[in-house]
Amino acid sequence: MLGLHILLAVGIAAFANALDPLGIVGAFVLVYLVLKLGGRLIRVGNYVQRLELGTRFVVWFSGEVVRASIDVARIVIARRIRTSPAILQVTLEDRREGVATLVGLLLTLTPGTMALEYEPETGVLFIHALDADSVDQVERDVREIERRLLDWMDPGRRVVREGEA
Repeated sequence: MLGLHILLAVGIAAFANALDPLGIVGAFVLVYLVLKLGGRLIRVGNYVQRLELGTRFVVWFSGEVVRASIDVARIVIARRIRTSPAILQVTLEDRREGVATLVGLLLTLTPGTMALEYEPETGVLFIHALDADSVDQVERDVREIERRLLDWMDPGRRVVREGEA
């Protein structure tokens, strides 16, 4: 469905003789609004919901990366700040390896954290944190990434527990 959305947006931009980035983005938003308003008629409501959740996730995660970058820069520039690096274990809510891989990739993109290992049998993700003064805060941050990612991937999700596939 996303491919069709992009194709429609580029087609509208070309028809309007606006094939610059701003014209394509404008056409993309126009197609989104049409899909949002007519979603029930043409049965694309799930696509529109996932598009909105994905947009919210990207904006939120970009803010988290900026915030973490500022924290790491503060640690590097202010030499007097003491860090508490640590390797932590966080048990993920959803134990599918694909989900763990995505959470690990997102963590590794965030400055100051790095996913090290995942044990699918137990659902434990090992994480290195540059500054783990508050282990609870690091765990909350990981859980927030996982929750928002799962909301985007599967809005009506159910939790995959031990022994389930």
